[in-house]
Amino acid sequence: MPVDWWVRLRSHPDLPICHDCLAGLNGQRDGQLQLMTATWLITGFEPIFKVANVVRSVAWFERAGFEVSLHDGTYAFARRDRGLTIHLAQAAGDEHPGRGVLYIHCQDADRAAEEWRQAGIEVNGPQNEDHGKREGSITDPDGNVIRFGGPIR
Repeated sequence: MPVDWWVRLRSHPDLPICHDCLAGLNGQRDGQLQLMTATWLITGFEPIFKVANVVRSVAWFERAGFEVSLHDGTYAFARRDRGLTIHLAQAAGDEHPGRGVLYIHCQDADRAAEEWRQAGIEVNGPQNEDHGKREGSITDPDGNVIRFGGPIR
């Protein structure tokens, strides 16, 4: 991207930029950082929750506000906001369902908790923590935990 474009953008701070364009710029930045540091960068992550029954988990995650798609009868994807994808993998053999934990940073922990409560999901908290965040958690039917937190308001 030409430098003069950046100068023009900075001289017009009210210039709107779409999410796809911003994602493209972030991708370019990540590529440049990788070249400059001669290393690789983590550009995302997707946790895998082991579940006892994919169909039951799909229903629970849909209730929790995730968009869910089945890969097959033993695997699904639960997606929400800014690229969060949780893989739901049916436990097989000697694998045990549950035991997964994910922490989600959010803008308003109380609002997240209220949305989940309205969907009939049991929510622990949120409460103010001594490290300066307001945090809570929900647990799926298999014992996988989604912790969430935002600024104290």
